[in-house]
Amino acid sequence: MKKVALSAIVLLMVGCASTGTTSINGTTKGEYGNYSGKGGMTAYNIDGNAYKYHYDNGFTGVDAMGWDSNLQYAWSRTAGAKTCGMTVDSKKIISLLTKKYGYDELIHEMNGVDFHLLQQSKIKDFCNEQRVTKLKQIIPQMTNGQFAKKF
Repeated sequence: MKKVALSAIVLLMVGCASTGTTSINGTTKGEYGNYSGKGGMTAYNIDGNAYKYHYDNGFTGVDAMGWDSNLQYAWSRTAGAKTCGMTVDSKKIISLLTKKYGYDELIHEMNGVDFHLLQQSKIKDFCNEQRVTKLKQIIPQMTNGQFAKKF
């Protein structure tokens, strides 16, 4: 009886295994690899595809890591300008973020901008034409204290 039950379990497991090109989370390969769009920012070693997905689509839910999603947006764009070699007055932006969101400037710099700078620097193709074009529009607005409310 034990052999029959064990065989049935093995057969059930094999029968349920995926044989297609989708990943465990149900997505197919594309612009962001197999990344599903949720949970990637919680990893110890954040995958570049997960980071690019959230940079492009928002650091929301669990992937905001407890921070305001709009604050994550501002941090990631400030870091993006640095990563892509643009002129950016990050000290001024951080000062304005402190007034808007609270927290110490060191928090904005280390937990925010520097965190995003580190993630972006690991991605070979991060500074593509589309991202740089958007940064050229966004950074002057942020330097003037205009922070987007995307989320």
